[in-house]
Amino acid sequence: MTKSVEEILGNIDLYAEDQRENVLAAVAVARGECPVLRSSADGGYLVPTRYQDVRTVCGDPETFSSAQPSLRGVPVRVIPIDTDPPAHREYRKILNPYFSRSFLSRYEGQLREIAREAMSAFIDKGEFDVVADFAVPFSAGSLARVVFATDNLELVERGVAAAKQAAVASSSEAFGVLAGLAVEALAEAEAAPDGREDVLAALVTARIDGRPLTVEERLDIVTTLFLGGLDTTRGVLTNIAYHLATRDDIEPRLREPDWWRRDLDEFLRLETTVAHMARTATRDTEVGGTPVKAGDRVAVFFAAANRDPARFERPDELVFDRPDNPHVSFGIGIHRCLGLHFARLQLAIAFEELLARTTNFALKPGADIPRQAGLSLNSPYRLELTFDRLPE
Repeated sequence: MTKSVEEILGNIDLYAEDQRENVLAAVAVARGECPVLRSSADGGYLVPTRYQDVRTVCGDPETFSSAQPSLRGVPVRVIPIDTDPPAHREYRKILNPYFSRSFLSRYEGQLREIAREAMSAFIDKGEFDVVADFAVPFSAGSLARVVFATDNLELVERGVAAAKQAAVASSSEAFGVLAGLAVEALAEAEAAPDGREDVLAALVTARIDGRPLTVEERLDIVTTLFLGGLDTTRGVLTNIAYHLATRDDIEPRLREPDWWRRDLDEFLRLETTVAHMARTATRDTEVGGTPVKAGDRVAVFFAAANRDPARFERPDELVFDRPDNPHVSFGIGIHRCLGLHFARLQLAIAFEELLARTTNFALKPGADIPRQAGLSLNSPYRLELTFDRLPE
């Protein structure tokens, strides 16, 4: 049974399926009455609901540590997401060059091939599940190709298969297989002649404080790249596809050159794929007038910040002509998403390739649209659409 707004205000739980449908409505009420909510779930945490308070928490890593960035914990290190300054800066210095738009552009042709290969499985059917048939194979394949950047196609193929399984299962066993392949790929990078230029080569040659990265650090970083890149791009792609199938004005917009430079941020703002992250207070302080004690957990609710009417006019609607759009869907502060340029590139390619061969999308009659609670709040995990194939 779906909980009411009043029940959610009494004890918000960001992972509860029975709160998913009304949690953003509850947040809207809370902003005016009690802008920092309290939860007893998962050991207890505070939930700021206002845009400015979310910015304040993310902008002060000394007071709000990222050492445990999930409300429910993660079984492995997720470097650099779980790292505070000064170590965080050193890890990002290693990775940043390989996730710039200019560097990633070298993979554009390969990403287009991955999109076309995924489409080949459904292009003649006139219908598909956006998640299973397109978003998962495309995002997993793209990620495996960029991270396992090797001419060893057999290793890449195994990496793609493992990434797809991890995207679908999200289990420790699936990520264990991926970690095993990462060990193999890192060993190959370490044995390669000098001059190889990619993420894994950077990890095996990098130094922090004069020392090489440990094997554990390298594996943790590779795991983080997959954890951070699988669900996020898949979720954004699926959310946009939902609007494509339900609004007549979306397809023409997505057919405009460089639509992703203009409209993507509004899709991201309205439906924040990573709805929240966690911080831990390192000292007694306050947020939005609410006392916070050292050790308290704070849920940085990006989805709430992105719908704050004090910052965004008509926050619950897609408004493509906003004069500015400082959404926090990629995070904010030092932990702003490493892969934001990679996500933009993938999404631009995915819809350009999809719309080059298809048109007239609609929801499949009678199909359910199950949506997720928790980290990927309200993102469909199955979305069945019909379409018309364009003539060759």
